[in-house]
Amino acid sequence: MDYNQEVVAAQISAMRFTDSDIAPDYQAISTVTNNGRHFSTWDRRFQILCDKLAKNPRYQQIIIPRGLWTLVAILDKDESKLYVMMTDQNLSARRHEVELKGFSTHYVYSLLFVNEGLEPVSEQLEMIPPLDDDKQEHRIKDLEKMLGDWVDQVSEVLIGSFEYGHGEIIGGSLNLFDDNYRLVDSVDLSEQILHPIGQGDVQSNPDIKPQPQEPIVKLRAKRRSQEDKEKKSNSDEK
Repeated sequence: MDYNQEVVAAQISAMRFTDSDIAPDYQAISTVTNNGRHFSTWDRRFQILCDKLAKNPRYQQIIIPRGLWTLVAILDKDESKLYVMMTDQNLSARRHEVELKGFSTHYVYSLLFVNEGLEPVSEQLEMIPPLDDDKQEHRIKDLEKMLGDWVDQVSEVLIGSFEYGHGEIIGGSLNLFDDNYRLVDSVDLSEQILHPIGQGDVQSNPDIKPQPQEPIVKLRAKRRSQEDKEKKSNSDEK
């Protein structure tokens, strides 16, 4: 998989920060309850991520409010790739949700609409029925709302997922899924996590030539194409 090593290294640095790291500071707020500690941990992670990449104009921070939760995605403007990060436990739960229900209102599922048309690696895939018009429209509008003016600049979404044990990061991977969470490609990040290198050593490898990018996503054009296919299918059935 062709990916930006600098962004991934910044994700790893951010995800090293855990609830236990913030516990001493959080005790100044409360020693009785910990209702906000998990959110504070994620706030710190996003701050670390942004600080690592702030000096490079190649990267665009996209701040995405989701009710009580706000996340930060990083857009590599040179390669039109969007990077998000989450725990491996949460990613597994989100994939299971779509497998069971065929739909999700979670932000990652909406973002993955960008990856429509990618070919999963497995030849034995469960057929996932197409979404009805209302759900598909919800997904597209949610994607447009999250990415705003950058929506047409994203051609691929990559998900960094990280595993924890005894309060510490112990593994992770960078994943490329299709629009239904089916795996297309993955890179094991365990070596980078267990044996970190300096930030100055993780600039994008100049020996790796950028691969030709797919045409930038045009959501409304895709929507029209989908509607034309549905109309033809309905006509053939009559």
